[in-house]
Amino acid sequence: MEQINWIVTSGKAEVEDNIIRYKSEVYKNQLGKEEILTACVKSNVEFDNGEISFKLNSSNQYGRCYIFFSDDDGSMILIGLINVINGLYGIAELKNNNFKPLSITGLSETFQINKEYDFTIKVYGSQIDLYVNGVLVAKAYRQINKSQITFFFSSSLGDISVKNIIINTKKSKAFIVMQFTDEYNHLYSEVIKPVVEESGFECERADEAYTTNPILQDIIQSIRESSIIIADITPNNPNVFYEVGYAHAINMPTILLCDRKREELPFDISGFRTLFYDNTIAGKTAIEKDLRKYLKNQINNVSNQIK
Repeated sequence: MEQINWIVTSGKAEVEDNIIRYKSEVYKNQLGKEEILTACVKSNVEFDNGEISFKLNSSNQYGRCYIFFSDDDGSMILIGLINVINGLYGIAELKNNNFKPLSITGLSETFQINKEYDFTIKVYGSQIDLYVNGVLVAKAYRQINKSQITFFFSSSLGDISVKNIIINTKKSKAFIVMQFTDEYNHLYSEVIKPVVEESGFECERADEAYTTNPILQDIIQSIRESSIIIADITPNNPNVFYEVGYAHAINMPTILLCDRKREELPFDISGFRTLFYDNTIAGKTAIEKDLRKYLKNQINNVSNQIK
């Protein structure tokens, strides 16, 4: 785990020994209207996959303290003590000044002031879970672009402190969808898996899951917890097309692979970007190169969804 450094970028806050203390203050703007002086505290850690935990204490029942992640389009995902009219804890999206709750729960009146609360945020692929005192209070599905972890604080009176901040980043996962036959097993073991792991992703295929759950349940969960899907659509395999359809339905970035021997693609996916390959030595080199390029784009967030 890398050293966590923090800097106050706006408002009144102090940082010392991995403890952030926000000082509430009300001021008058240029029009003479009173406003709350909020604060933002940014870290040096870039995050898009893994877990964040911290302890929170507030002397105001209506204070706000959440982590937000910025996207290239100006939108933000907010996770933590949201404290809006219809929800105390939650996950929300802020885009073009429009606040959209994704999953919220609890009432402000239930929050106990000057009491320590344990917050844990888990992000795996598109799945976001928020736990408070070990209890799951919010779950949402959104892809988070890698960005610096930033705390936001707001309170009309009293102070808010955050301490014991622990950040565990994890490798993003690429989930592989394909038919399980010798031909495609070789493609997976000799081309796809080495390139995926070389590109910094954890690589997983459905037959590598060892649980007692129904296989479809494991596949859906793996897709949710992945940052990108790679699917070989050469044969007309209904399971593969089902999984590809599910991935597209939740806006999961997806790379389609197809052997050139296939004459044409099904109509409903013919408009999606597909990497065609030849099952030869030269073809192997070409598909490795193309796959590296697309995975690099995903890591750098150049493209949020490959179509």
